[in-house]
Amino acid sequence: MKQLKFNITLVALVVLSLSVLRCTKLDTKVYSQIVNENFWQTPEQIAAGKSPAYAALQGLGGNSGVYWENEISSDEMITPTRGGDWGDGGMWTNMWYHLEKPGSGGVNEWAWGDIFSGIGKCNYIIYTLNSLSPAPATIKSDLAEMKALRSYFYYLALDLFGNVPYVTNFKQDPTTVVTLPKAQVFDSLVTELTAALPELSTATDITKYGKVNKYFAHSLLAKLYLNAEIYTGTPRLSECIAQCDAIKAGGYTLMPVYFDNFRDKVQEASTENIFVVPYKAGVIPAGGGNYIVVASVMANNAFYTFGQNGMGNNGMSTSHPFYSFYDTTSVYEKRVVDGNTNVYRTFNDQRTGQFLIGQQYVKGVPYPPYQNILYSSSNNDPVGLGPSNPGAIKIYDDQSGLPLAYFDTMYLASNPAPYFRLAGLRNIKYWPEPGGNVGDNISNDVPVFRYADILLMKAEAELRAGTNLDDALANVNEVRRRAYSGSTSHDWKSSDLTLNNLYAERARELAWEMVRRQDMIRFGHFLDARTIPDKAADNPDKHTYLLPVPPSVILSNPKIQQNPGY
Repeated sequence: MKQLKFNITLVALVVLSLSVLRCTKLDTKVYSQIVNENFWQTPEQIAAGKSPAYAALQGLGGNSGVYWENEISSDEMITPTRGGDWGDGGMWTNMWYHLEKPGSGGVNEWAWGDIFSGIGKCNYIIYTLNSLSPAPATIKSDLAEMKALRSYFYYLALDLFGNVPYVTNFKQDPTTVVTLPKAQVFDSLVTELTAALPELSTATDITKYGKVNKYFAHSLLAKLYLNAEIYTGTPRLSECIAQCDAIKAGGYTLMPVYFDNFRDKVQEASTENIFVVPYKAGVIPAGGGNYIVVASVMANNAFYTFGQNGMGNNGMSTSHPFYSFYDTTSVYEKRVVDGNTNVYRTFNDQRTGQFLIGQQYVKGVPYPPYQNILYSSSNNDPVGLGPSNPGAIKIYDDQSGLPLAYFDTMYLASNPAPYFRLAGLRNIKYWPEPGGNVGDNISNDVPVFRYADILLMKAEAELRAGTNLDDALANVNEVRRRAYSGSTSHDWKSSDLTLNNLYAERARELAWEMVRRQDMIRFGHFLDARTIPDKAADNPDKHTYLLPVPPSVILSNPKIQQNPGY
């Protein structure tokens, strides 16, 4: 598990005594004594001064407690224990079963540290900007940018932990820090983001890539309003719709190829990504880069596909119940290649191609990965792994000696060797460029807000409110037409526009993008029992909607309270 490297004094973290959660020593460089004399004097210096707040985002999207808590606690991702791998004291399976406890050293403590690290950096930068004399001409926009970014970190805290300390003053007396109810945190975020909007840039070109602009704030407000009933008990659907309309006015459009939003070196041209966290493999402070795909696929053979021998940690996977949301209907084509009769498959729904399933026949998954997939070949090497594997070209799992295949059923620690290594479907949504890795990391940027999500959010808010249902249907069909490469034959009719269908459509469109846990809570499915593997229903008191606050934080300040149920 990675450790964060801090490069700035984080007073908010000191206030909350969080250093014990992630590392034993903080890098305590203090710049506040030289700020007015030697730095923050030019636009370039101000941009550099704001960069630590953006660097903190890189601890959230590619390999972090925040990412894993949002994914593995849901039904779309699981990290099964594979023999001696991925046991880690039950850390990963506890997320799936919703069994995390205070003080267990779980990923929730890692998530808290990541979030409040970002808040601390934002608070320091805002304090510094307010201390500049004379103030730069861009002071209002700079402050709005940092406050909107701080609001995103607090949104994560609100969503995962609910009742949290809300510290916005770098100089606040630690003894005055208390836990605020989640409804109060919600109100504070809405107020701050609304105030920031007039000062934020409307630019959407490459100069704002990976930077906060007006549409970032609108997207965050839309998320807050869509989930307002969970946070406050009061729905705010009309406000969500208004924020989505403001984003639609920004000129965003869906990319023709779904996977271009996630592919390194193509993402910067996306007309769909509203805000991304940029990564560059091996570059500090990115923590090495994006780890999502690498954590999923198996070592060696799997990543020969991308010209990157040696990558893959055989961890995070997807099982049958979630994959059943996807349309696996396909077009098949026979071709004779080197004397072999090969059958190639193209999924009708582009999005289905993000999962590797069944026998992997060649070292060469094509891009985009939903089309021209080698499905079977007359050059067989049968090994009796079941009906989903009719034959195999000799591509072997380097440890088990079995042909490389991925199964959609799994039973966690009870998987019999050697097949436990093959259990679970693997996600290649973040398709890496050949040779674009450094060790276990790739350079694909991680979208945080994407226009397709905005269209589905607006449709959901309209459906829940019972207003403008024709527009809701049009928004969903815009997403579905892109999924089916422009075809209208899979458009929904009015009778298809139901909450259950929207829940499934969001699963197909937004898998592994840190939204599923929140969707399951909002649609009322987070507490449900699950199968393959089995999971009992949660306690109906809904306390698992929130994570436990790390005990070390409470010990440092008794005014910070534990969430109910823990």
